[in-house]
Amino acid sequence: MSFLEPVLIVAIVFTTIGWMVHVIVDGIRRRQQLKLVTDFQGKLLERIGSAREFGEFLNTEGGAKFLASLSIEKVAEPQTRILRAVQSGVVLLSLGIGFLLMRAWGGLVAADMEVFHIFATICIALGLGLLVSALASYGLSRHFGLIHHDGHRASAPVRSA
Repeated sequence: MSFLEPVLIVAIVFTTIGWMVHVIVDGIRRRQQLKLVTDFQGKLLERIGSAREFGEFLNTEGGAKFLASLSIEKVAEPQTRILRAVQSGVVLLSLGIGFLLMRAWGGLVAADMEVFHIFATICIALGLGLLVSALASYGLSRHFGLIHHDGHRASAPVRSA
């Protein structure tokens, strides 16, 4: 048993436990958020007496925000998603390069060097893939008019009746 195996086992166990805690806490947070939004919207609808009042309410700015808030899950803006892909790509690329450097200068046994080489290859491939994906997303977002040349989000198109 080499030095690397116990370290990897401990790292994988802690990562798994951390991921499980993250998923549970995020689920609880989403459930509470959904309950608060549902209670608020229910109380708001109770205060509206007739269909005519409801129609008038929907024509106001507050009504438009109310309709927009009916969806709990918000789609991230293109810039946010592209930035996340770039950040993840840079982190994975750096991790892969770090594994290669540890392999080259770490003074490890042959079996450990092979493991570092495999992890380095996977991390570098994933990092480059995310960076290429971010670049493609940026190009497509500009092409479809979702973001302007200066990087700001395009306003929603106005449709006439």
